[in-house]
Amino acid sequence: MKISIIKDSSEIEKFMEIIKSAWASDNAIYQFYDTLHSMPYHGGFLLGAYDNDKMVGMSFSYPGFRNNKVYLYSHMTGVIDNKKYSNIGYELKMKQKELALDYGYDLIVWTFDPMMSLNAYFNLNKLGALSRNYIDNFYGNMRDGINRGVPTDRLVAEWYIKDSYNKSYEKPEYINTLDENNVYFSEIKSDLIALRIFNNYGELKNTDLNRAVKIKLEYRHIFHELLNKNYTVINFDKNSYSYIFKKDYKINEKNIFL
Repeated sequence: MKISIIKDSSEIEKFMEIIKSAWASDNAIYQFYDTLHSMPYHGGFLLGAYDNDKMVGMSFSYPGFRNNKVYLYSHMTGVIDNKKYSNIGYELKMKQKELALDYGYDLIVWTFDPMMSLNAYFNLNKLGALSRNYIDNFYGNMRDGINRGVPTDRLVAEWYIKDSYNKSYEKPEYINTLDENNVYFSEIKSDLIALRIFNNYGELKNTDLNRAVKIKLEYRHIFHELLNKNYTVINFDKNSYSYIFKKDYKINEKNIFL
């Protein structure tokens, strides 16, 4: 696998096919076309992952600024459908981190769907990002095959690429239980807690969209409650499909997304 910086405009056309495959969408792939062409000129990074001569993954990011903090905003990282779960996404993120460090960044930021367990594990455990912010319906109504019909709520991932935070945990208190399609919350009593999510939420969206929307709104409420009480999402446990929250977790940087 080779990860390359994309400068040739003809290669940007290949990004469209990856977006189409990764997000199961024919509707919106070309909304990025002009923007992608402008990014390298204005300080953005376009990265392509190649299997021999075929582009199979892509990532693009650009400078962000909020509350006097400059950071790199990673808008999209995607891999074609038949190459998912083959470590390509990780290699793209590592190359992105390398470039960000070379350019003087210490923080990379992106958003992700809190109901997608594989993304949560990748972002929080494998990469080591943290989250202190939850945004309701961030993108509004989207029409791609993944997001169609449900609120586009997102957690904000903060990846401090010069720091190494202690994200270990032991015996968190589980604050909810699940049955087939319902979630039941209990009282929050501990400073270290675990919040279970459904491991089949993607399937649920396809079989019972109304129930999927209801569940997402229930989780929206509990995420806001926890983050407002100064809990930080520090990790994701893939065995129990649970977010791990720590109260009063010490981070060197202030929360610029409040």
